[in-house]
Amino acid sequence: MSASAFNDMLAFEGDSPCSQTPRPDYVEVSSPVSKFTLSWSNVTFSVPTKAKKAVKSGGDPSDKRVILKNVSGRCAAGELTAVIGPSGSSKTTLLDILADRVHSGELEGSIEANGTKRDPSTFRAIASYVAQDDTLLGSFTVRETLVMAAKLSLPSAVTKAMIHDRVETALGEMGLRNCANTVVGDVFRKGISGGQKRRLSMAIELLSNPSIFLLDEPTSGLDSAATYNIIKLIQKLCRDEGKTAICTIHQPSSLVYEMFSNIVILSAGEAVYCGARVDMIPHFALTGYDCPEYSNPAEYCIELVNADFEGHGDIRALITAFEQSAISKALSAQIDKDRVGGAKPIMEPKYHREKASPWRQFLMLLQRNSLNNMRNPGIFWVRVVMYTALATMFGTIFLYTNKNVSDNDISVLFFGVHAFFVFMSVAVVPFFVEERSFPPGTSE
Repeated sequence: MSASAFNDMLAFEGDSPCSQTPRPDYVEVSSPVSKFTLSWSNVTFSVPTKAKKAVKSGGDPSDKRVILKNVSGRCAAGELTAVIGPSGSSKTTLLDILADRVHSGELEGSIEANGTKRDPSTFRAIASYVAQDDTLLGSFTVRETLVMAAKLSLPSAVTKAMIHDRVETALGEMGLRNCANTVVGDVFRKGISGGQKRRLSMAIELLSNPSIFLLDEPTSGLDSAATYNIIKLIQKLCRDEGKTAICTIHQPSSLVYEMFSNIVILSAGEAVYCGARVDMIPHFALTGYDCPEYSNPAEYCIELVNADFEGHGDIRALITAFEQSAISKALSAQIDKDRVGGAKPIMEPKYHREKASPWRQFLMLLQRNSLNNMRNPGIFWVRVVMYTALATMFGTIFLYTNKNVSDNDISVLFFGVHAFFVFMSVAVVPFFVEERSFPPGTSE
């Protein structure tokens, strides 16, 4: 099926002339008039330890494991902040907490947008989160994927023309126009590259035009060239549209490091540094750790705070030095200034992201799954052949037999029918596994 034919199928009743004017609440979300500063102060996150494990180790079953401890930071509109650190330093945990995706454990501290305490419903209307793994259906083209995501996430009042404009804008912002009609691809078919898949995942979240962009490992598994291009696109969004972007990243190159406005360095859940990128090297120099000339500052600092291997610095001294530094005090002062109205503009009182109606979501999911089945011949047609063969086999069992049906015949037929339904059920399992990769809350 062609892309044009697919788009024609998406003309639901919601695209009627009576819905040409979008509702005011959607206009507020799709074209936010305010820019947002995201700040977090003294964030501490802990989870209870398993009782059996605590008893075996001689500890108290009621003890808690501290994942993050007194972490503070700030990212203003138009800034791109990188959260770096060795593996296991709780980078993703911090990002998930900022994105309001952690609903278990004990969370202390404050998270604020423009100096106002974060409200979950309001925050989800202005923020989008890009997960580390690309959850995309490989049988659809890039443009079709964006159209489906828009239909599932945007309000029912949005017309077909508005969705088309939004999709084309997202394609242009993420540099995907050249591959818009190329299938995403999977293990069974060739498609777009890994870097293009990452950009497509970001384009899906850009459909709602968020003011705050949170990305977990947007460059994971990509080469240096693809990493540079993706971070460059995010930096452009921040610079040109005033978005607030925070991303976790592993070992950025020197060129990528230079694109960030702020750097947050974590070690075992504690902040070793949080401030402007240009102040990071001078700060570590004051603590007695000079970054060697011609070295990558990001890699040097990650190795410095990695306690898993030899050659690391005095991490406790580094944490204490940052807590007592002028950078940390200035950060706290700026967060306090935001709270008393120093950060402009202030959050609008009414922000609400209306969702698509349940009926529209049902129709969209039905169309998507039907097309996905038809475009997977290795799955769809094998099932058709299997069902036809089974039906023929059981249908011919009693062919040319006498008209007298015994109890044994009925038992065989009863068993055959039930076995047929079992085969049908097992054949559907792979589709449940595929759909399971779309967690609740994603635009897809």
